[in-house]
Amino acid sequence: MKLTIGKKKVSPLTRKFKHLQRYIEIINILSKYGWGSDLVSALDVHSLFGDRFKFGKELAEISKLSEGERIRRAIEELGPTFVKFGQMLSTRPDLVPQELIEELEKLQDKVPTFPTEDAKRLIEKELGGSVDSIFKEFPDSPFAAASMAQVYKAVLPEGEEVAIKVQRPGIADVIEIDLVIMQDYARRLKKKQKAEMGIDPETLVSEFARAIRKELNFKIEAGNVAHFDSDYPDEPTLHVLKVYKKYSTEKILTMELIGGVKITDSIIPEVQEQFRIDPKLVASRALELVLKQIFGHGYFHADPHPGNIRVLEDSIICFLDFGMMGTLSARLREQLADILIGVVSQDERKLTRTIISLGRSGQSVNEEELESDIAELIKMYAFGTTLEDFDLGAFLTEISDLITAYDLKGPRDFYLLGKALSSIQGVCAEVDPDLNLMAQAKPYAEQLAMERLDPERAIKEISSSALETSKLMLELPYTLNDLLTQVKRGQGKVKFEIFGLEPLIDSLERIIDRLSFALIMAAFLVASALISLSKIPYRVGGIEVDVVFFFIALAIGIWLLISIVRRGGLK
Repeated sequence: MKLTIGKKKVSPLTRKFKHLQRYIEIINILSKYGWGSDLVSALDVHSLFGDRFKFGKELAEISKLSEGERIRRAIEELGPTFVKFGQMLSTRPDLVPQELIEELEKLQDKVPTFPTEDAKRLIEKELGGSVDSIFKEFPDSPFAAASMAQVYKAVLPEGEEVAIKVQRPGIADVIEIDLVIMQDYARRLKKKQKAEMGIDPETLVSEFARAIRKELNFKIEAGNVAHFDSDYPDEPTLHVLKVYKKYSTEKILTMELIGGVKITDSIIPEVQEQFRIDPKLVASRALELVLKQIFGHGYFHADPHPGNIRVLEDSIICFLDFGMMGTLSARLREQLADILIGVVSQDERKLTRTIISLGRSGQSVNEEELESDIAELIKMYAFGTTLEDFDLGAFLTEISDLITAYDLKGPRDFYLLGKALSSIQGVCAEVDPDLNLMAQAKPYAEQLAMERLDPERAIKEISSSALETSKLMLELPYTLNDLLTQVKRGQGKVKFEIFGLEPLIDSLERIIDRLSFALIMAAFLVASALISLSKIPYRVGGIEVDVVFFFIALAIGIWLLISIVRRGGLK
């Protein structure tokens, strides 16, 4: 039987060997930063590694670093999969403390460039022709490199300058192996610590696996650019990248080559003169475009950091890297509107209900305590404050902290929204310190609130709810009839799941196993004694049976004793 890694078929033996190599590499790196023995314990692989991974804790240089710095450095050494995972975690304040988020935001890809000949071979394979026939000019070296791809400046036959993003050869296989290891670790971690954990590690890793596999498919990024472009058919302050579909595949992405400068360089006088840039206009336009993405279209660039925003001549804005996009669903828009209404009206009860509906949870929430915390939050941010002075980004961060504190789970795009607002606020403040985010966001906030309070909208929602209720009532007799039929046939099942019993069940299984072996050992001992007392010699092949039975019982007893000692049963 052959198994698949990436798109290659490999034997189970090769797959296991690759995984073992990577396991050892990961444990070595984590050991360097003091966590090797923790991973060995979590994976329950003491028999393979024992206590050989404890040296990292004694390293003088590492011990001087903060825990956040150690985590960041370890992630960077672990490679692209873990760097991407760390970057994803930096967008989740519900899972990661703020001080660690600040460290994870510094994560950088530390990888060497791969040979241009490898890039050319991949281009020729993907586009079906030689590089010389496809491009008028192609360089000998890339002008940018990252963990998943390299970017080359080239010229098309028509004379257009383009940037070609070429996927790193073999990166899909590396990522798939890492994902298998991460899923294995998450599964074991969940089994060991299910009762203590507020999150499901398996679900978290599965979400990440879906996201990074999408990122490996450059066609998805091209689709994101097309979607973004369709939202702004006539926007004079924005330039959207052109994607050349003819020269793009899952592993090759060809886009127009963008000039201009990084947005934070807009404050340099020489740059302003060369590109006819007004920094105040740049900051205002960039902020306006992000607000329009979020509140106007509900489809937004989730990572508007300085490296992803270029400024062209005459203060035109251009966004780069469409790998991570956020979507503001109709429901999330309504919840955001309810948050704004609750803040402006200082209605802590409404805000409490909104946060509970925003954060999905399988357990009850202490609403009185949450309402009290929200009342304090409103006093801190909204009491005696105009809408222009209200810090929306900071307030959404506080809401995220509350969601976490009460073991609620907000939607991913809510955290992306908070991150995008905080990021663009920081970028624009660097370019124009006098710019006020909420003053510029006020029309959008008011529009959201007006939409939520619109009587026609309320009538539509009531009509829709009434229609759904009538459908439910019409289907109820048939549903009940099906349920009763199943019960009559003995097919009805009720599933109960009680958490925290796994350790007890494991212990009971071990006890039962030991009792079974003890009974077998006792049976052999009794049989040996009875044969010995009978004075009748029973032999098989010249060997006395009672002696054989005695040694079998002795072997079982020794094995049982060793098993108990190894499990700590005699401590």
